[in-house]
Amino acid sequence: MGTIVTERLDDEPLARVVISKPERRNAVSRAETQELAATFRELDADDDVRAVVLTGEGDAFCAGLDLTSVGEEPSTGLVNRSFHAAVREIATCSAPVIARVDGPAVGAGAALAVACDLVYAAEDARIGFSFAKIGLSADTGATWILPRLVGVQTAFELLATGRIVDAPEAASMGLVTATERGDALDELVTSRAIELANGPTRALSAIRRLLLRANANTLEEHLEREATAQIEAYHTDDASEGIEAFVSDRDPDFRGR
Repeated sequence: MGTIVTERLDDEPLARVVISKPERRNAVSRAETQELAATFRELDADDDVRAVVLTGEGDAFCAGLDLTSVGEEPSTGLVNRSFHAAVREIATCSAPVIARVDGPAVGAGAALAVACDLVYAAEDARIGFSFAKIGLSADTGATWILPRLVGVQTAFELLATGRIVDAPEAASMGLVTATERGDALDELVTSRAIELANGPTRALSAIRRLLLRANANTLEEHLEREATAQIEAYHTDDASEGIEAFVSDRDPDFRGR
């Protein structure tokens, strides 16, 4: 079994991706981040997967780069670009992605978490962007994602100090969607993932793309992108079903088409 484990729910269009390296608190090497990127590419191409949960095995989400592997790498540029590929695949996956965070999510591991659409954390989870603490600049998309979530000043403070933020504070500043304890966290993640997996997949994918591009467009450009996406969504089976269900005062049965 590899470090990146993919599980499927038999009765739901949902996949669960587990970083399985608990002996290193799920810190990953370059090869393992390449495996993570490849996993998300495969899920993106699978029409039967309409939502994804990303988590870590045991009592940690991901402790970032496995520093014991760095000496084996010919170039640190290869290391961070492999992490970048994983972030890119997560952020551009056509299916919504939920991070389920237990324990620490640190450095690049924190960036992997916040690259997801929703982040649900255990009450004892901890998030820290610790690059500067070891004399490194931030990467893994952290300088792009964090200002969007928390603003430029708070992003700089988190990156410059590398301080560890507990789950309640992370939720209050917008790093985390919600926190829960124990079994309630599993129930929350599963119910939300199933809700998204049974939603209008193509419309949700369009929303993800629009949000990613928003800051790169003028208002007029973005309004045009919204109009194009809406026209495309209107011609899907799910839109027909959604409109018919609304008129008939019943719940829609979306099929992702």
